[in-house]
Amino acid sequence: MSLNRTVADAALKEDYQPAIREQLNQANAILAQIETNDHDFEGRRAVLSLHTGRNHGVGARAENGTLPAAGNQAYTEQRVPVFHNYGRIQVSGPVIDAMKSDKGSFTRAVASEVEGLTRDLKRDYSRQIFGTSNGVIAATGTSASGVVITLAATTTITQLRQFEVGMVIDVGTVASPTSQASARNIVAINRSALTITVDGANFTTTNGTHFIFRAGSGGAGASQKEITGLQTIVAETGALHNVDPSSVPVWASYVDDNGGTLRSPTDTLFERAMDEILLEGGEDVDLLVTTHGVSRAYAAGLKDDKRYSNTIDLKGGFKALSVTAGRKEVGLLADRDCPENQAFLLNTNHITHFVNSDWEWMDKDGAILSRVANTDAYEATFYKRSELATDKRNAHGKVVDLSVA
Repeated sequence: MSLNRTVADAALKEDYQPAIREQLNQANAILAQIETNDHDFEGRRAVLSLHTGRNHGVGARAENGTLPAAGNQAYTEQRVPVFHNYGRIQVSGPVIDAMKSDKGSFTRAVASEVEGLTRDLKRDYSRQIFGTSNGVIAATGTSASGVVITLAATTTITQLRQFEVGMVIDVGTVASPTSQASARNIVAINRSALTITVDGANFTTTNGTHFIFRAGSGGAGASQKEITGLQTIVAETGALHNVDPSSVPVWASYVDDNGGTLRSPTDTLFERAMDEILLEGGEDVDLLVTTHGVSRAYAAGLKDDKRYSNTIDLKGGFKALSVTAGRKEVGLLADRDCPENQAFLLNTNHITHFVNSDWEWMDKDGAILSRVANTDAYEATFYKRSELATDKRNAHGKVVDLSVA
């Protein structure tokens, strides 16, 4: 490897890697509140023992009566895999050649690319934290053939915000994410009409059947590629990391819905949900996460009741509205990627960010920068191997069908 590439590798690893890692890990308010576990791995997964049942060999008896049958605690093994996120930059050969062994000049030359990579990784990882784990960003609406995709009428502002011109997407089913279209560039977005136009040949979409994914990121079950998001973790039904509430009833979160009819977010509503979580899981909620619209509606309700909205300081320098629920105050945090019209009620002691490899440059072949075939350019790959998990699913809950201001 040339001297210039050696210096460039050093610049990426020494000057950028620590700063990017810190920005990415502290940029998301939820990640800043929860524990990062980077050591409990056996091969490519972490294995957790879950307490799922009590010893029922107890009870009162008459004098000289038959003793209760002996029992034992019930445990289930949870296997937490890791998923892989990548970001890549490309640097031209002339930039490398112009360095003249000066690490500082290279650092300045690639600053905008690295800053952009950091921003884009941060945004996509945050989307995954609140995702459904299968990579679905939005559903298609009207059945049609062409290159103009009509999104479902239920598409939310949060979902629309994920799409940008230049983004590369796949269109298909959850089982086959590229069945209709693969690696198509978005060339136009009409947010009011709920349409996305892509390049390439015509293809068909069917209402209620097809979905849009970031290219290469879709898939569920054995084909899952994105980290497991809160919409999957905080749920009443559905298996999570090989444990299913249909056979392990305590492996379910509390969900309060209103049959699709929106209602105002209030202290009473949140307090009821927190009480239910405490009664079922034996744990106090310590963080509420919602959208900016729901947060505004909650604050407006306080003003209507002639009460003040206080704030709470959270880890990582974040601030949240204070929700008074019975005997304690809990922070209500607004996040741009939280799904519309709902609030997650979390116990942050029971959510873990498992990290096998934290954000770092890939240098498995001895160099960070590698030559792009048939091109006077070099590329570098930044990656992370991680997963979100809980060891107590019933320590969390959510309230849905909330109105916004």
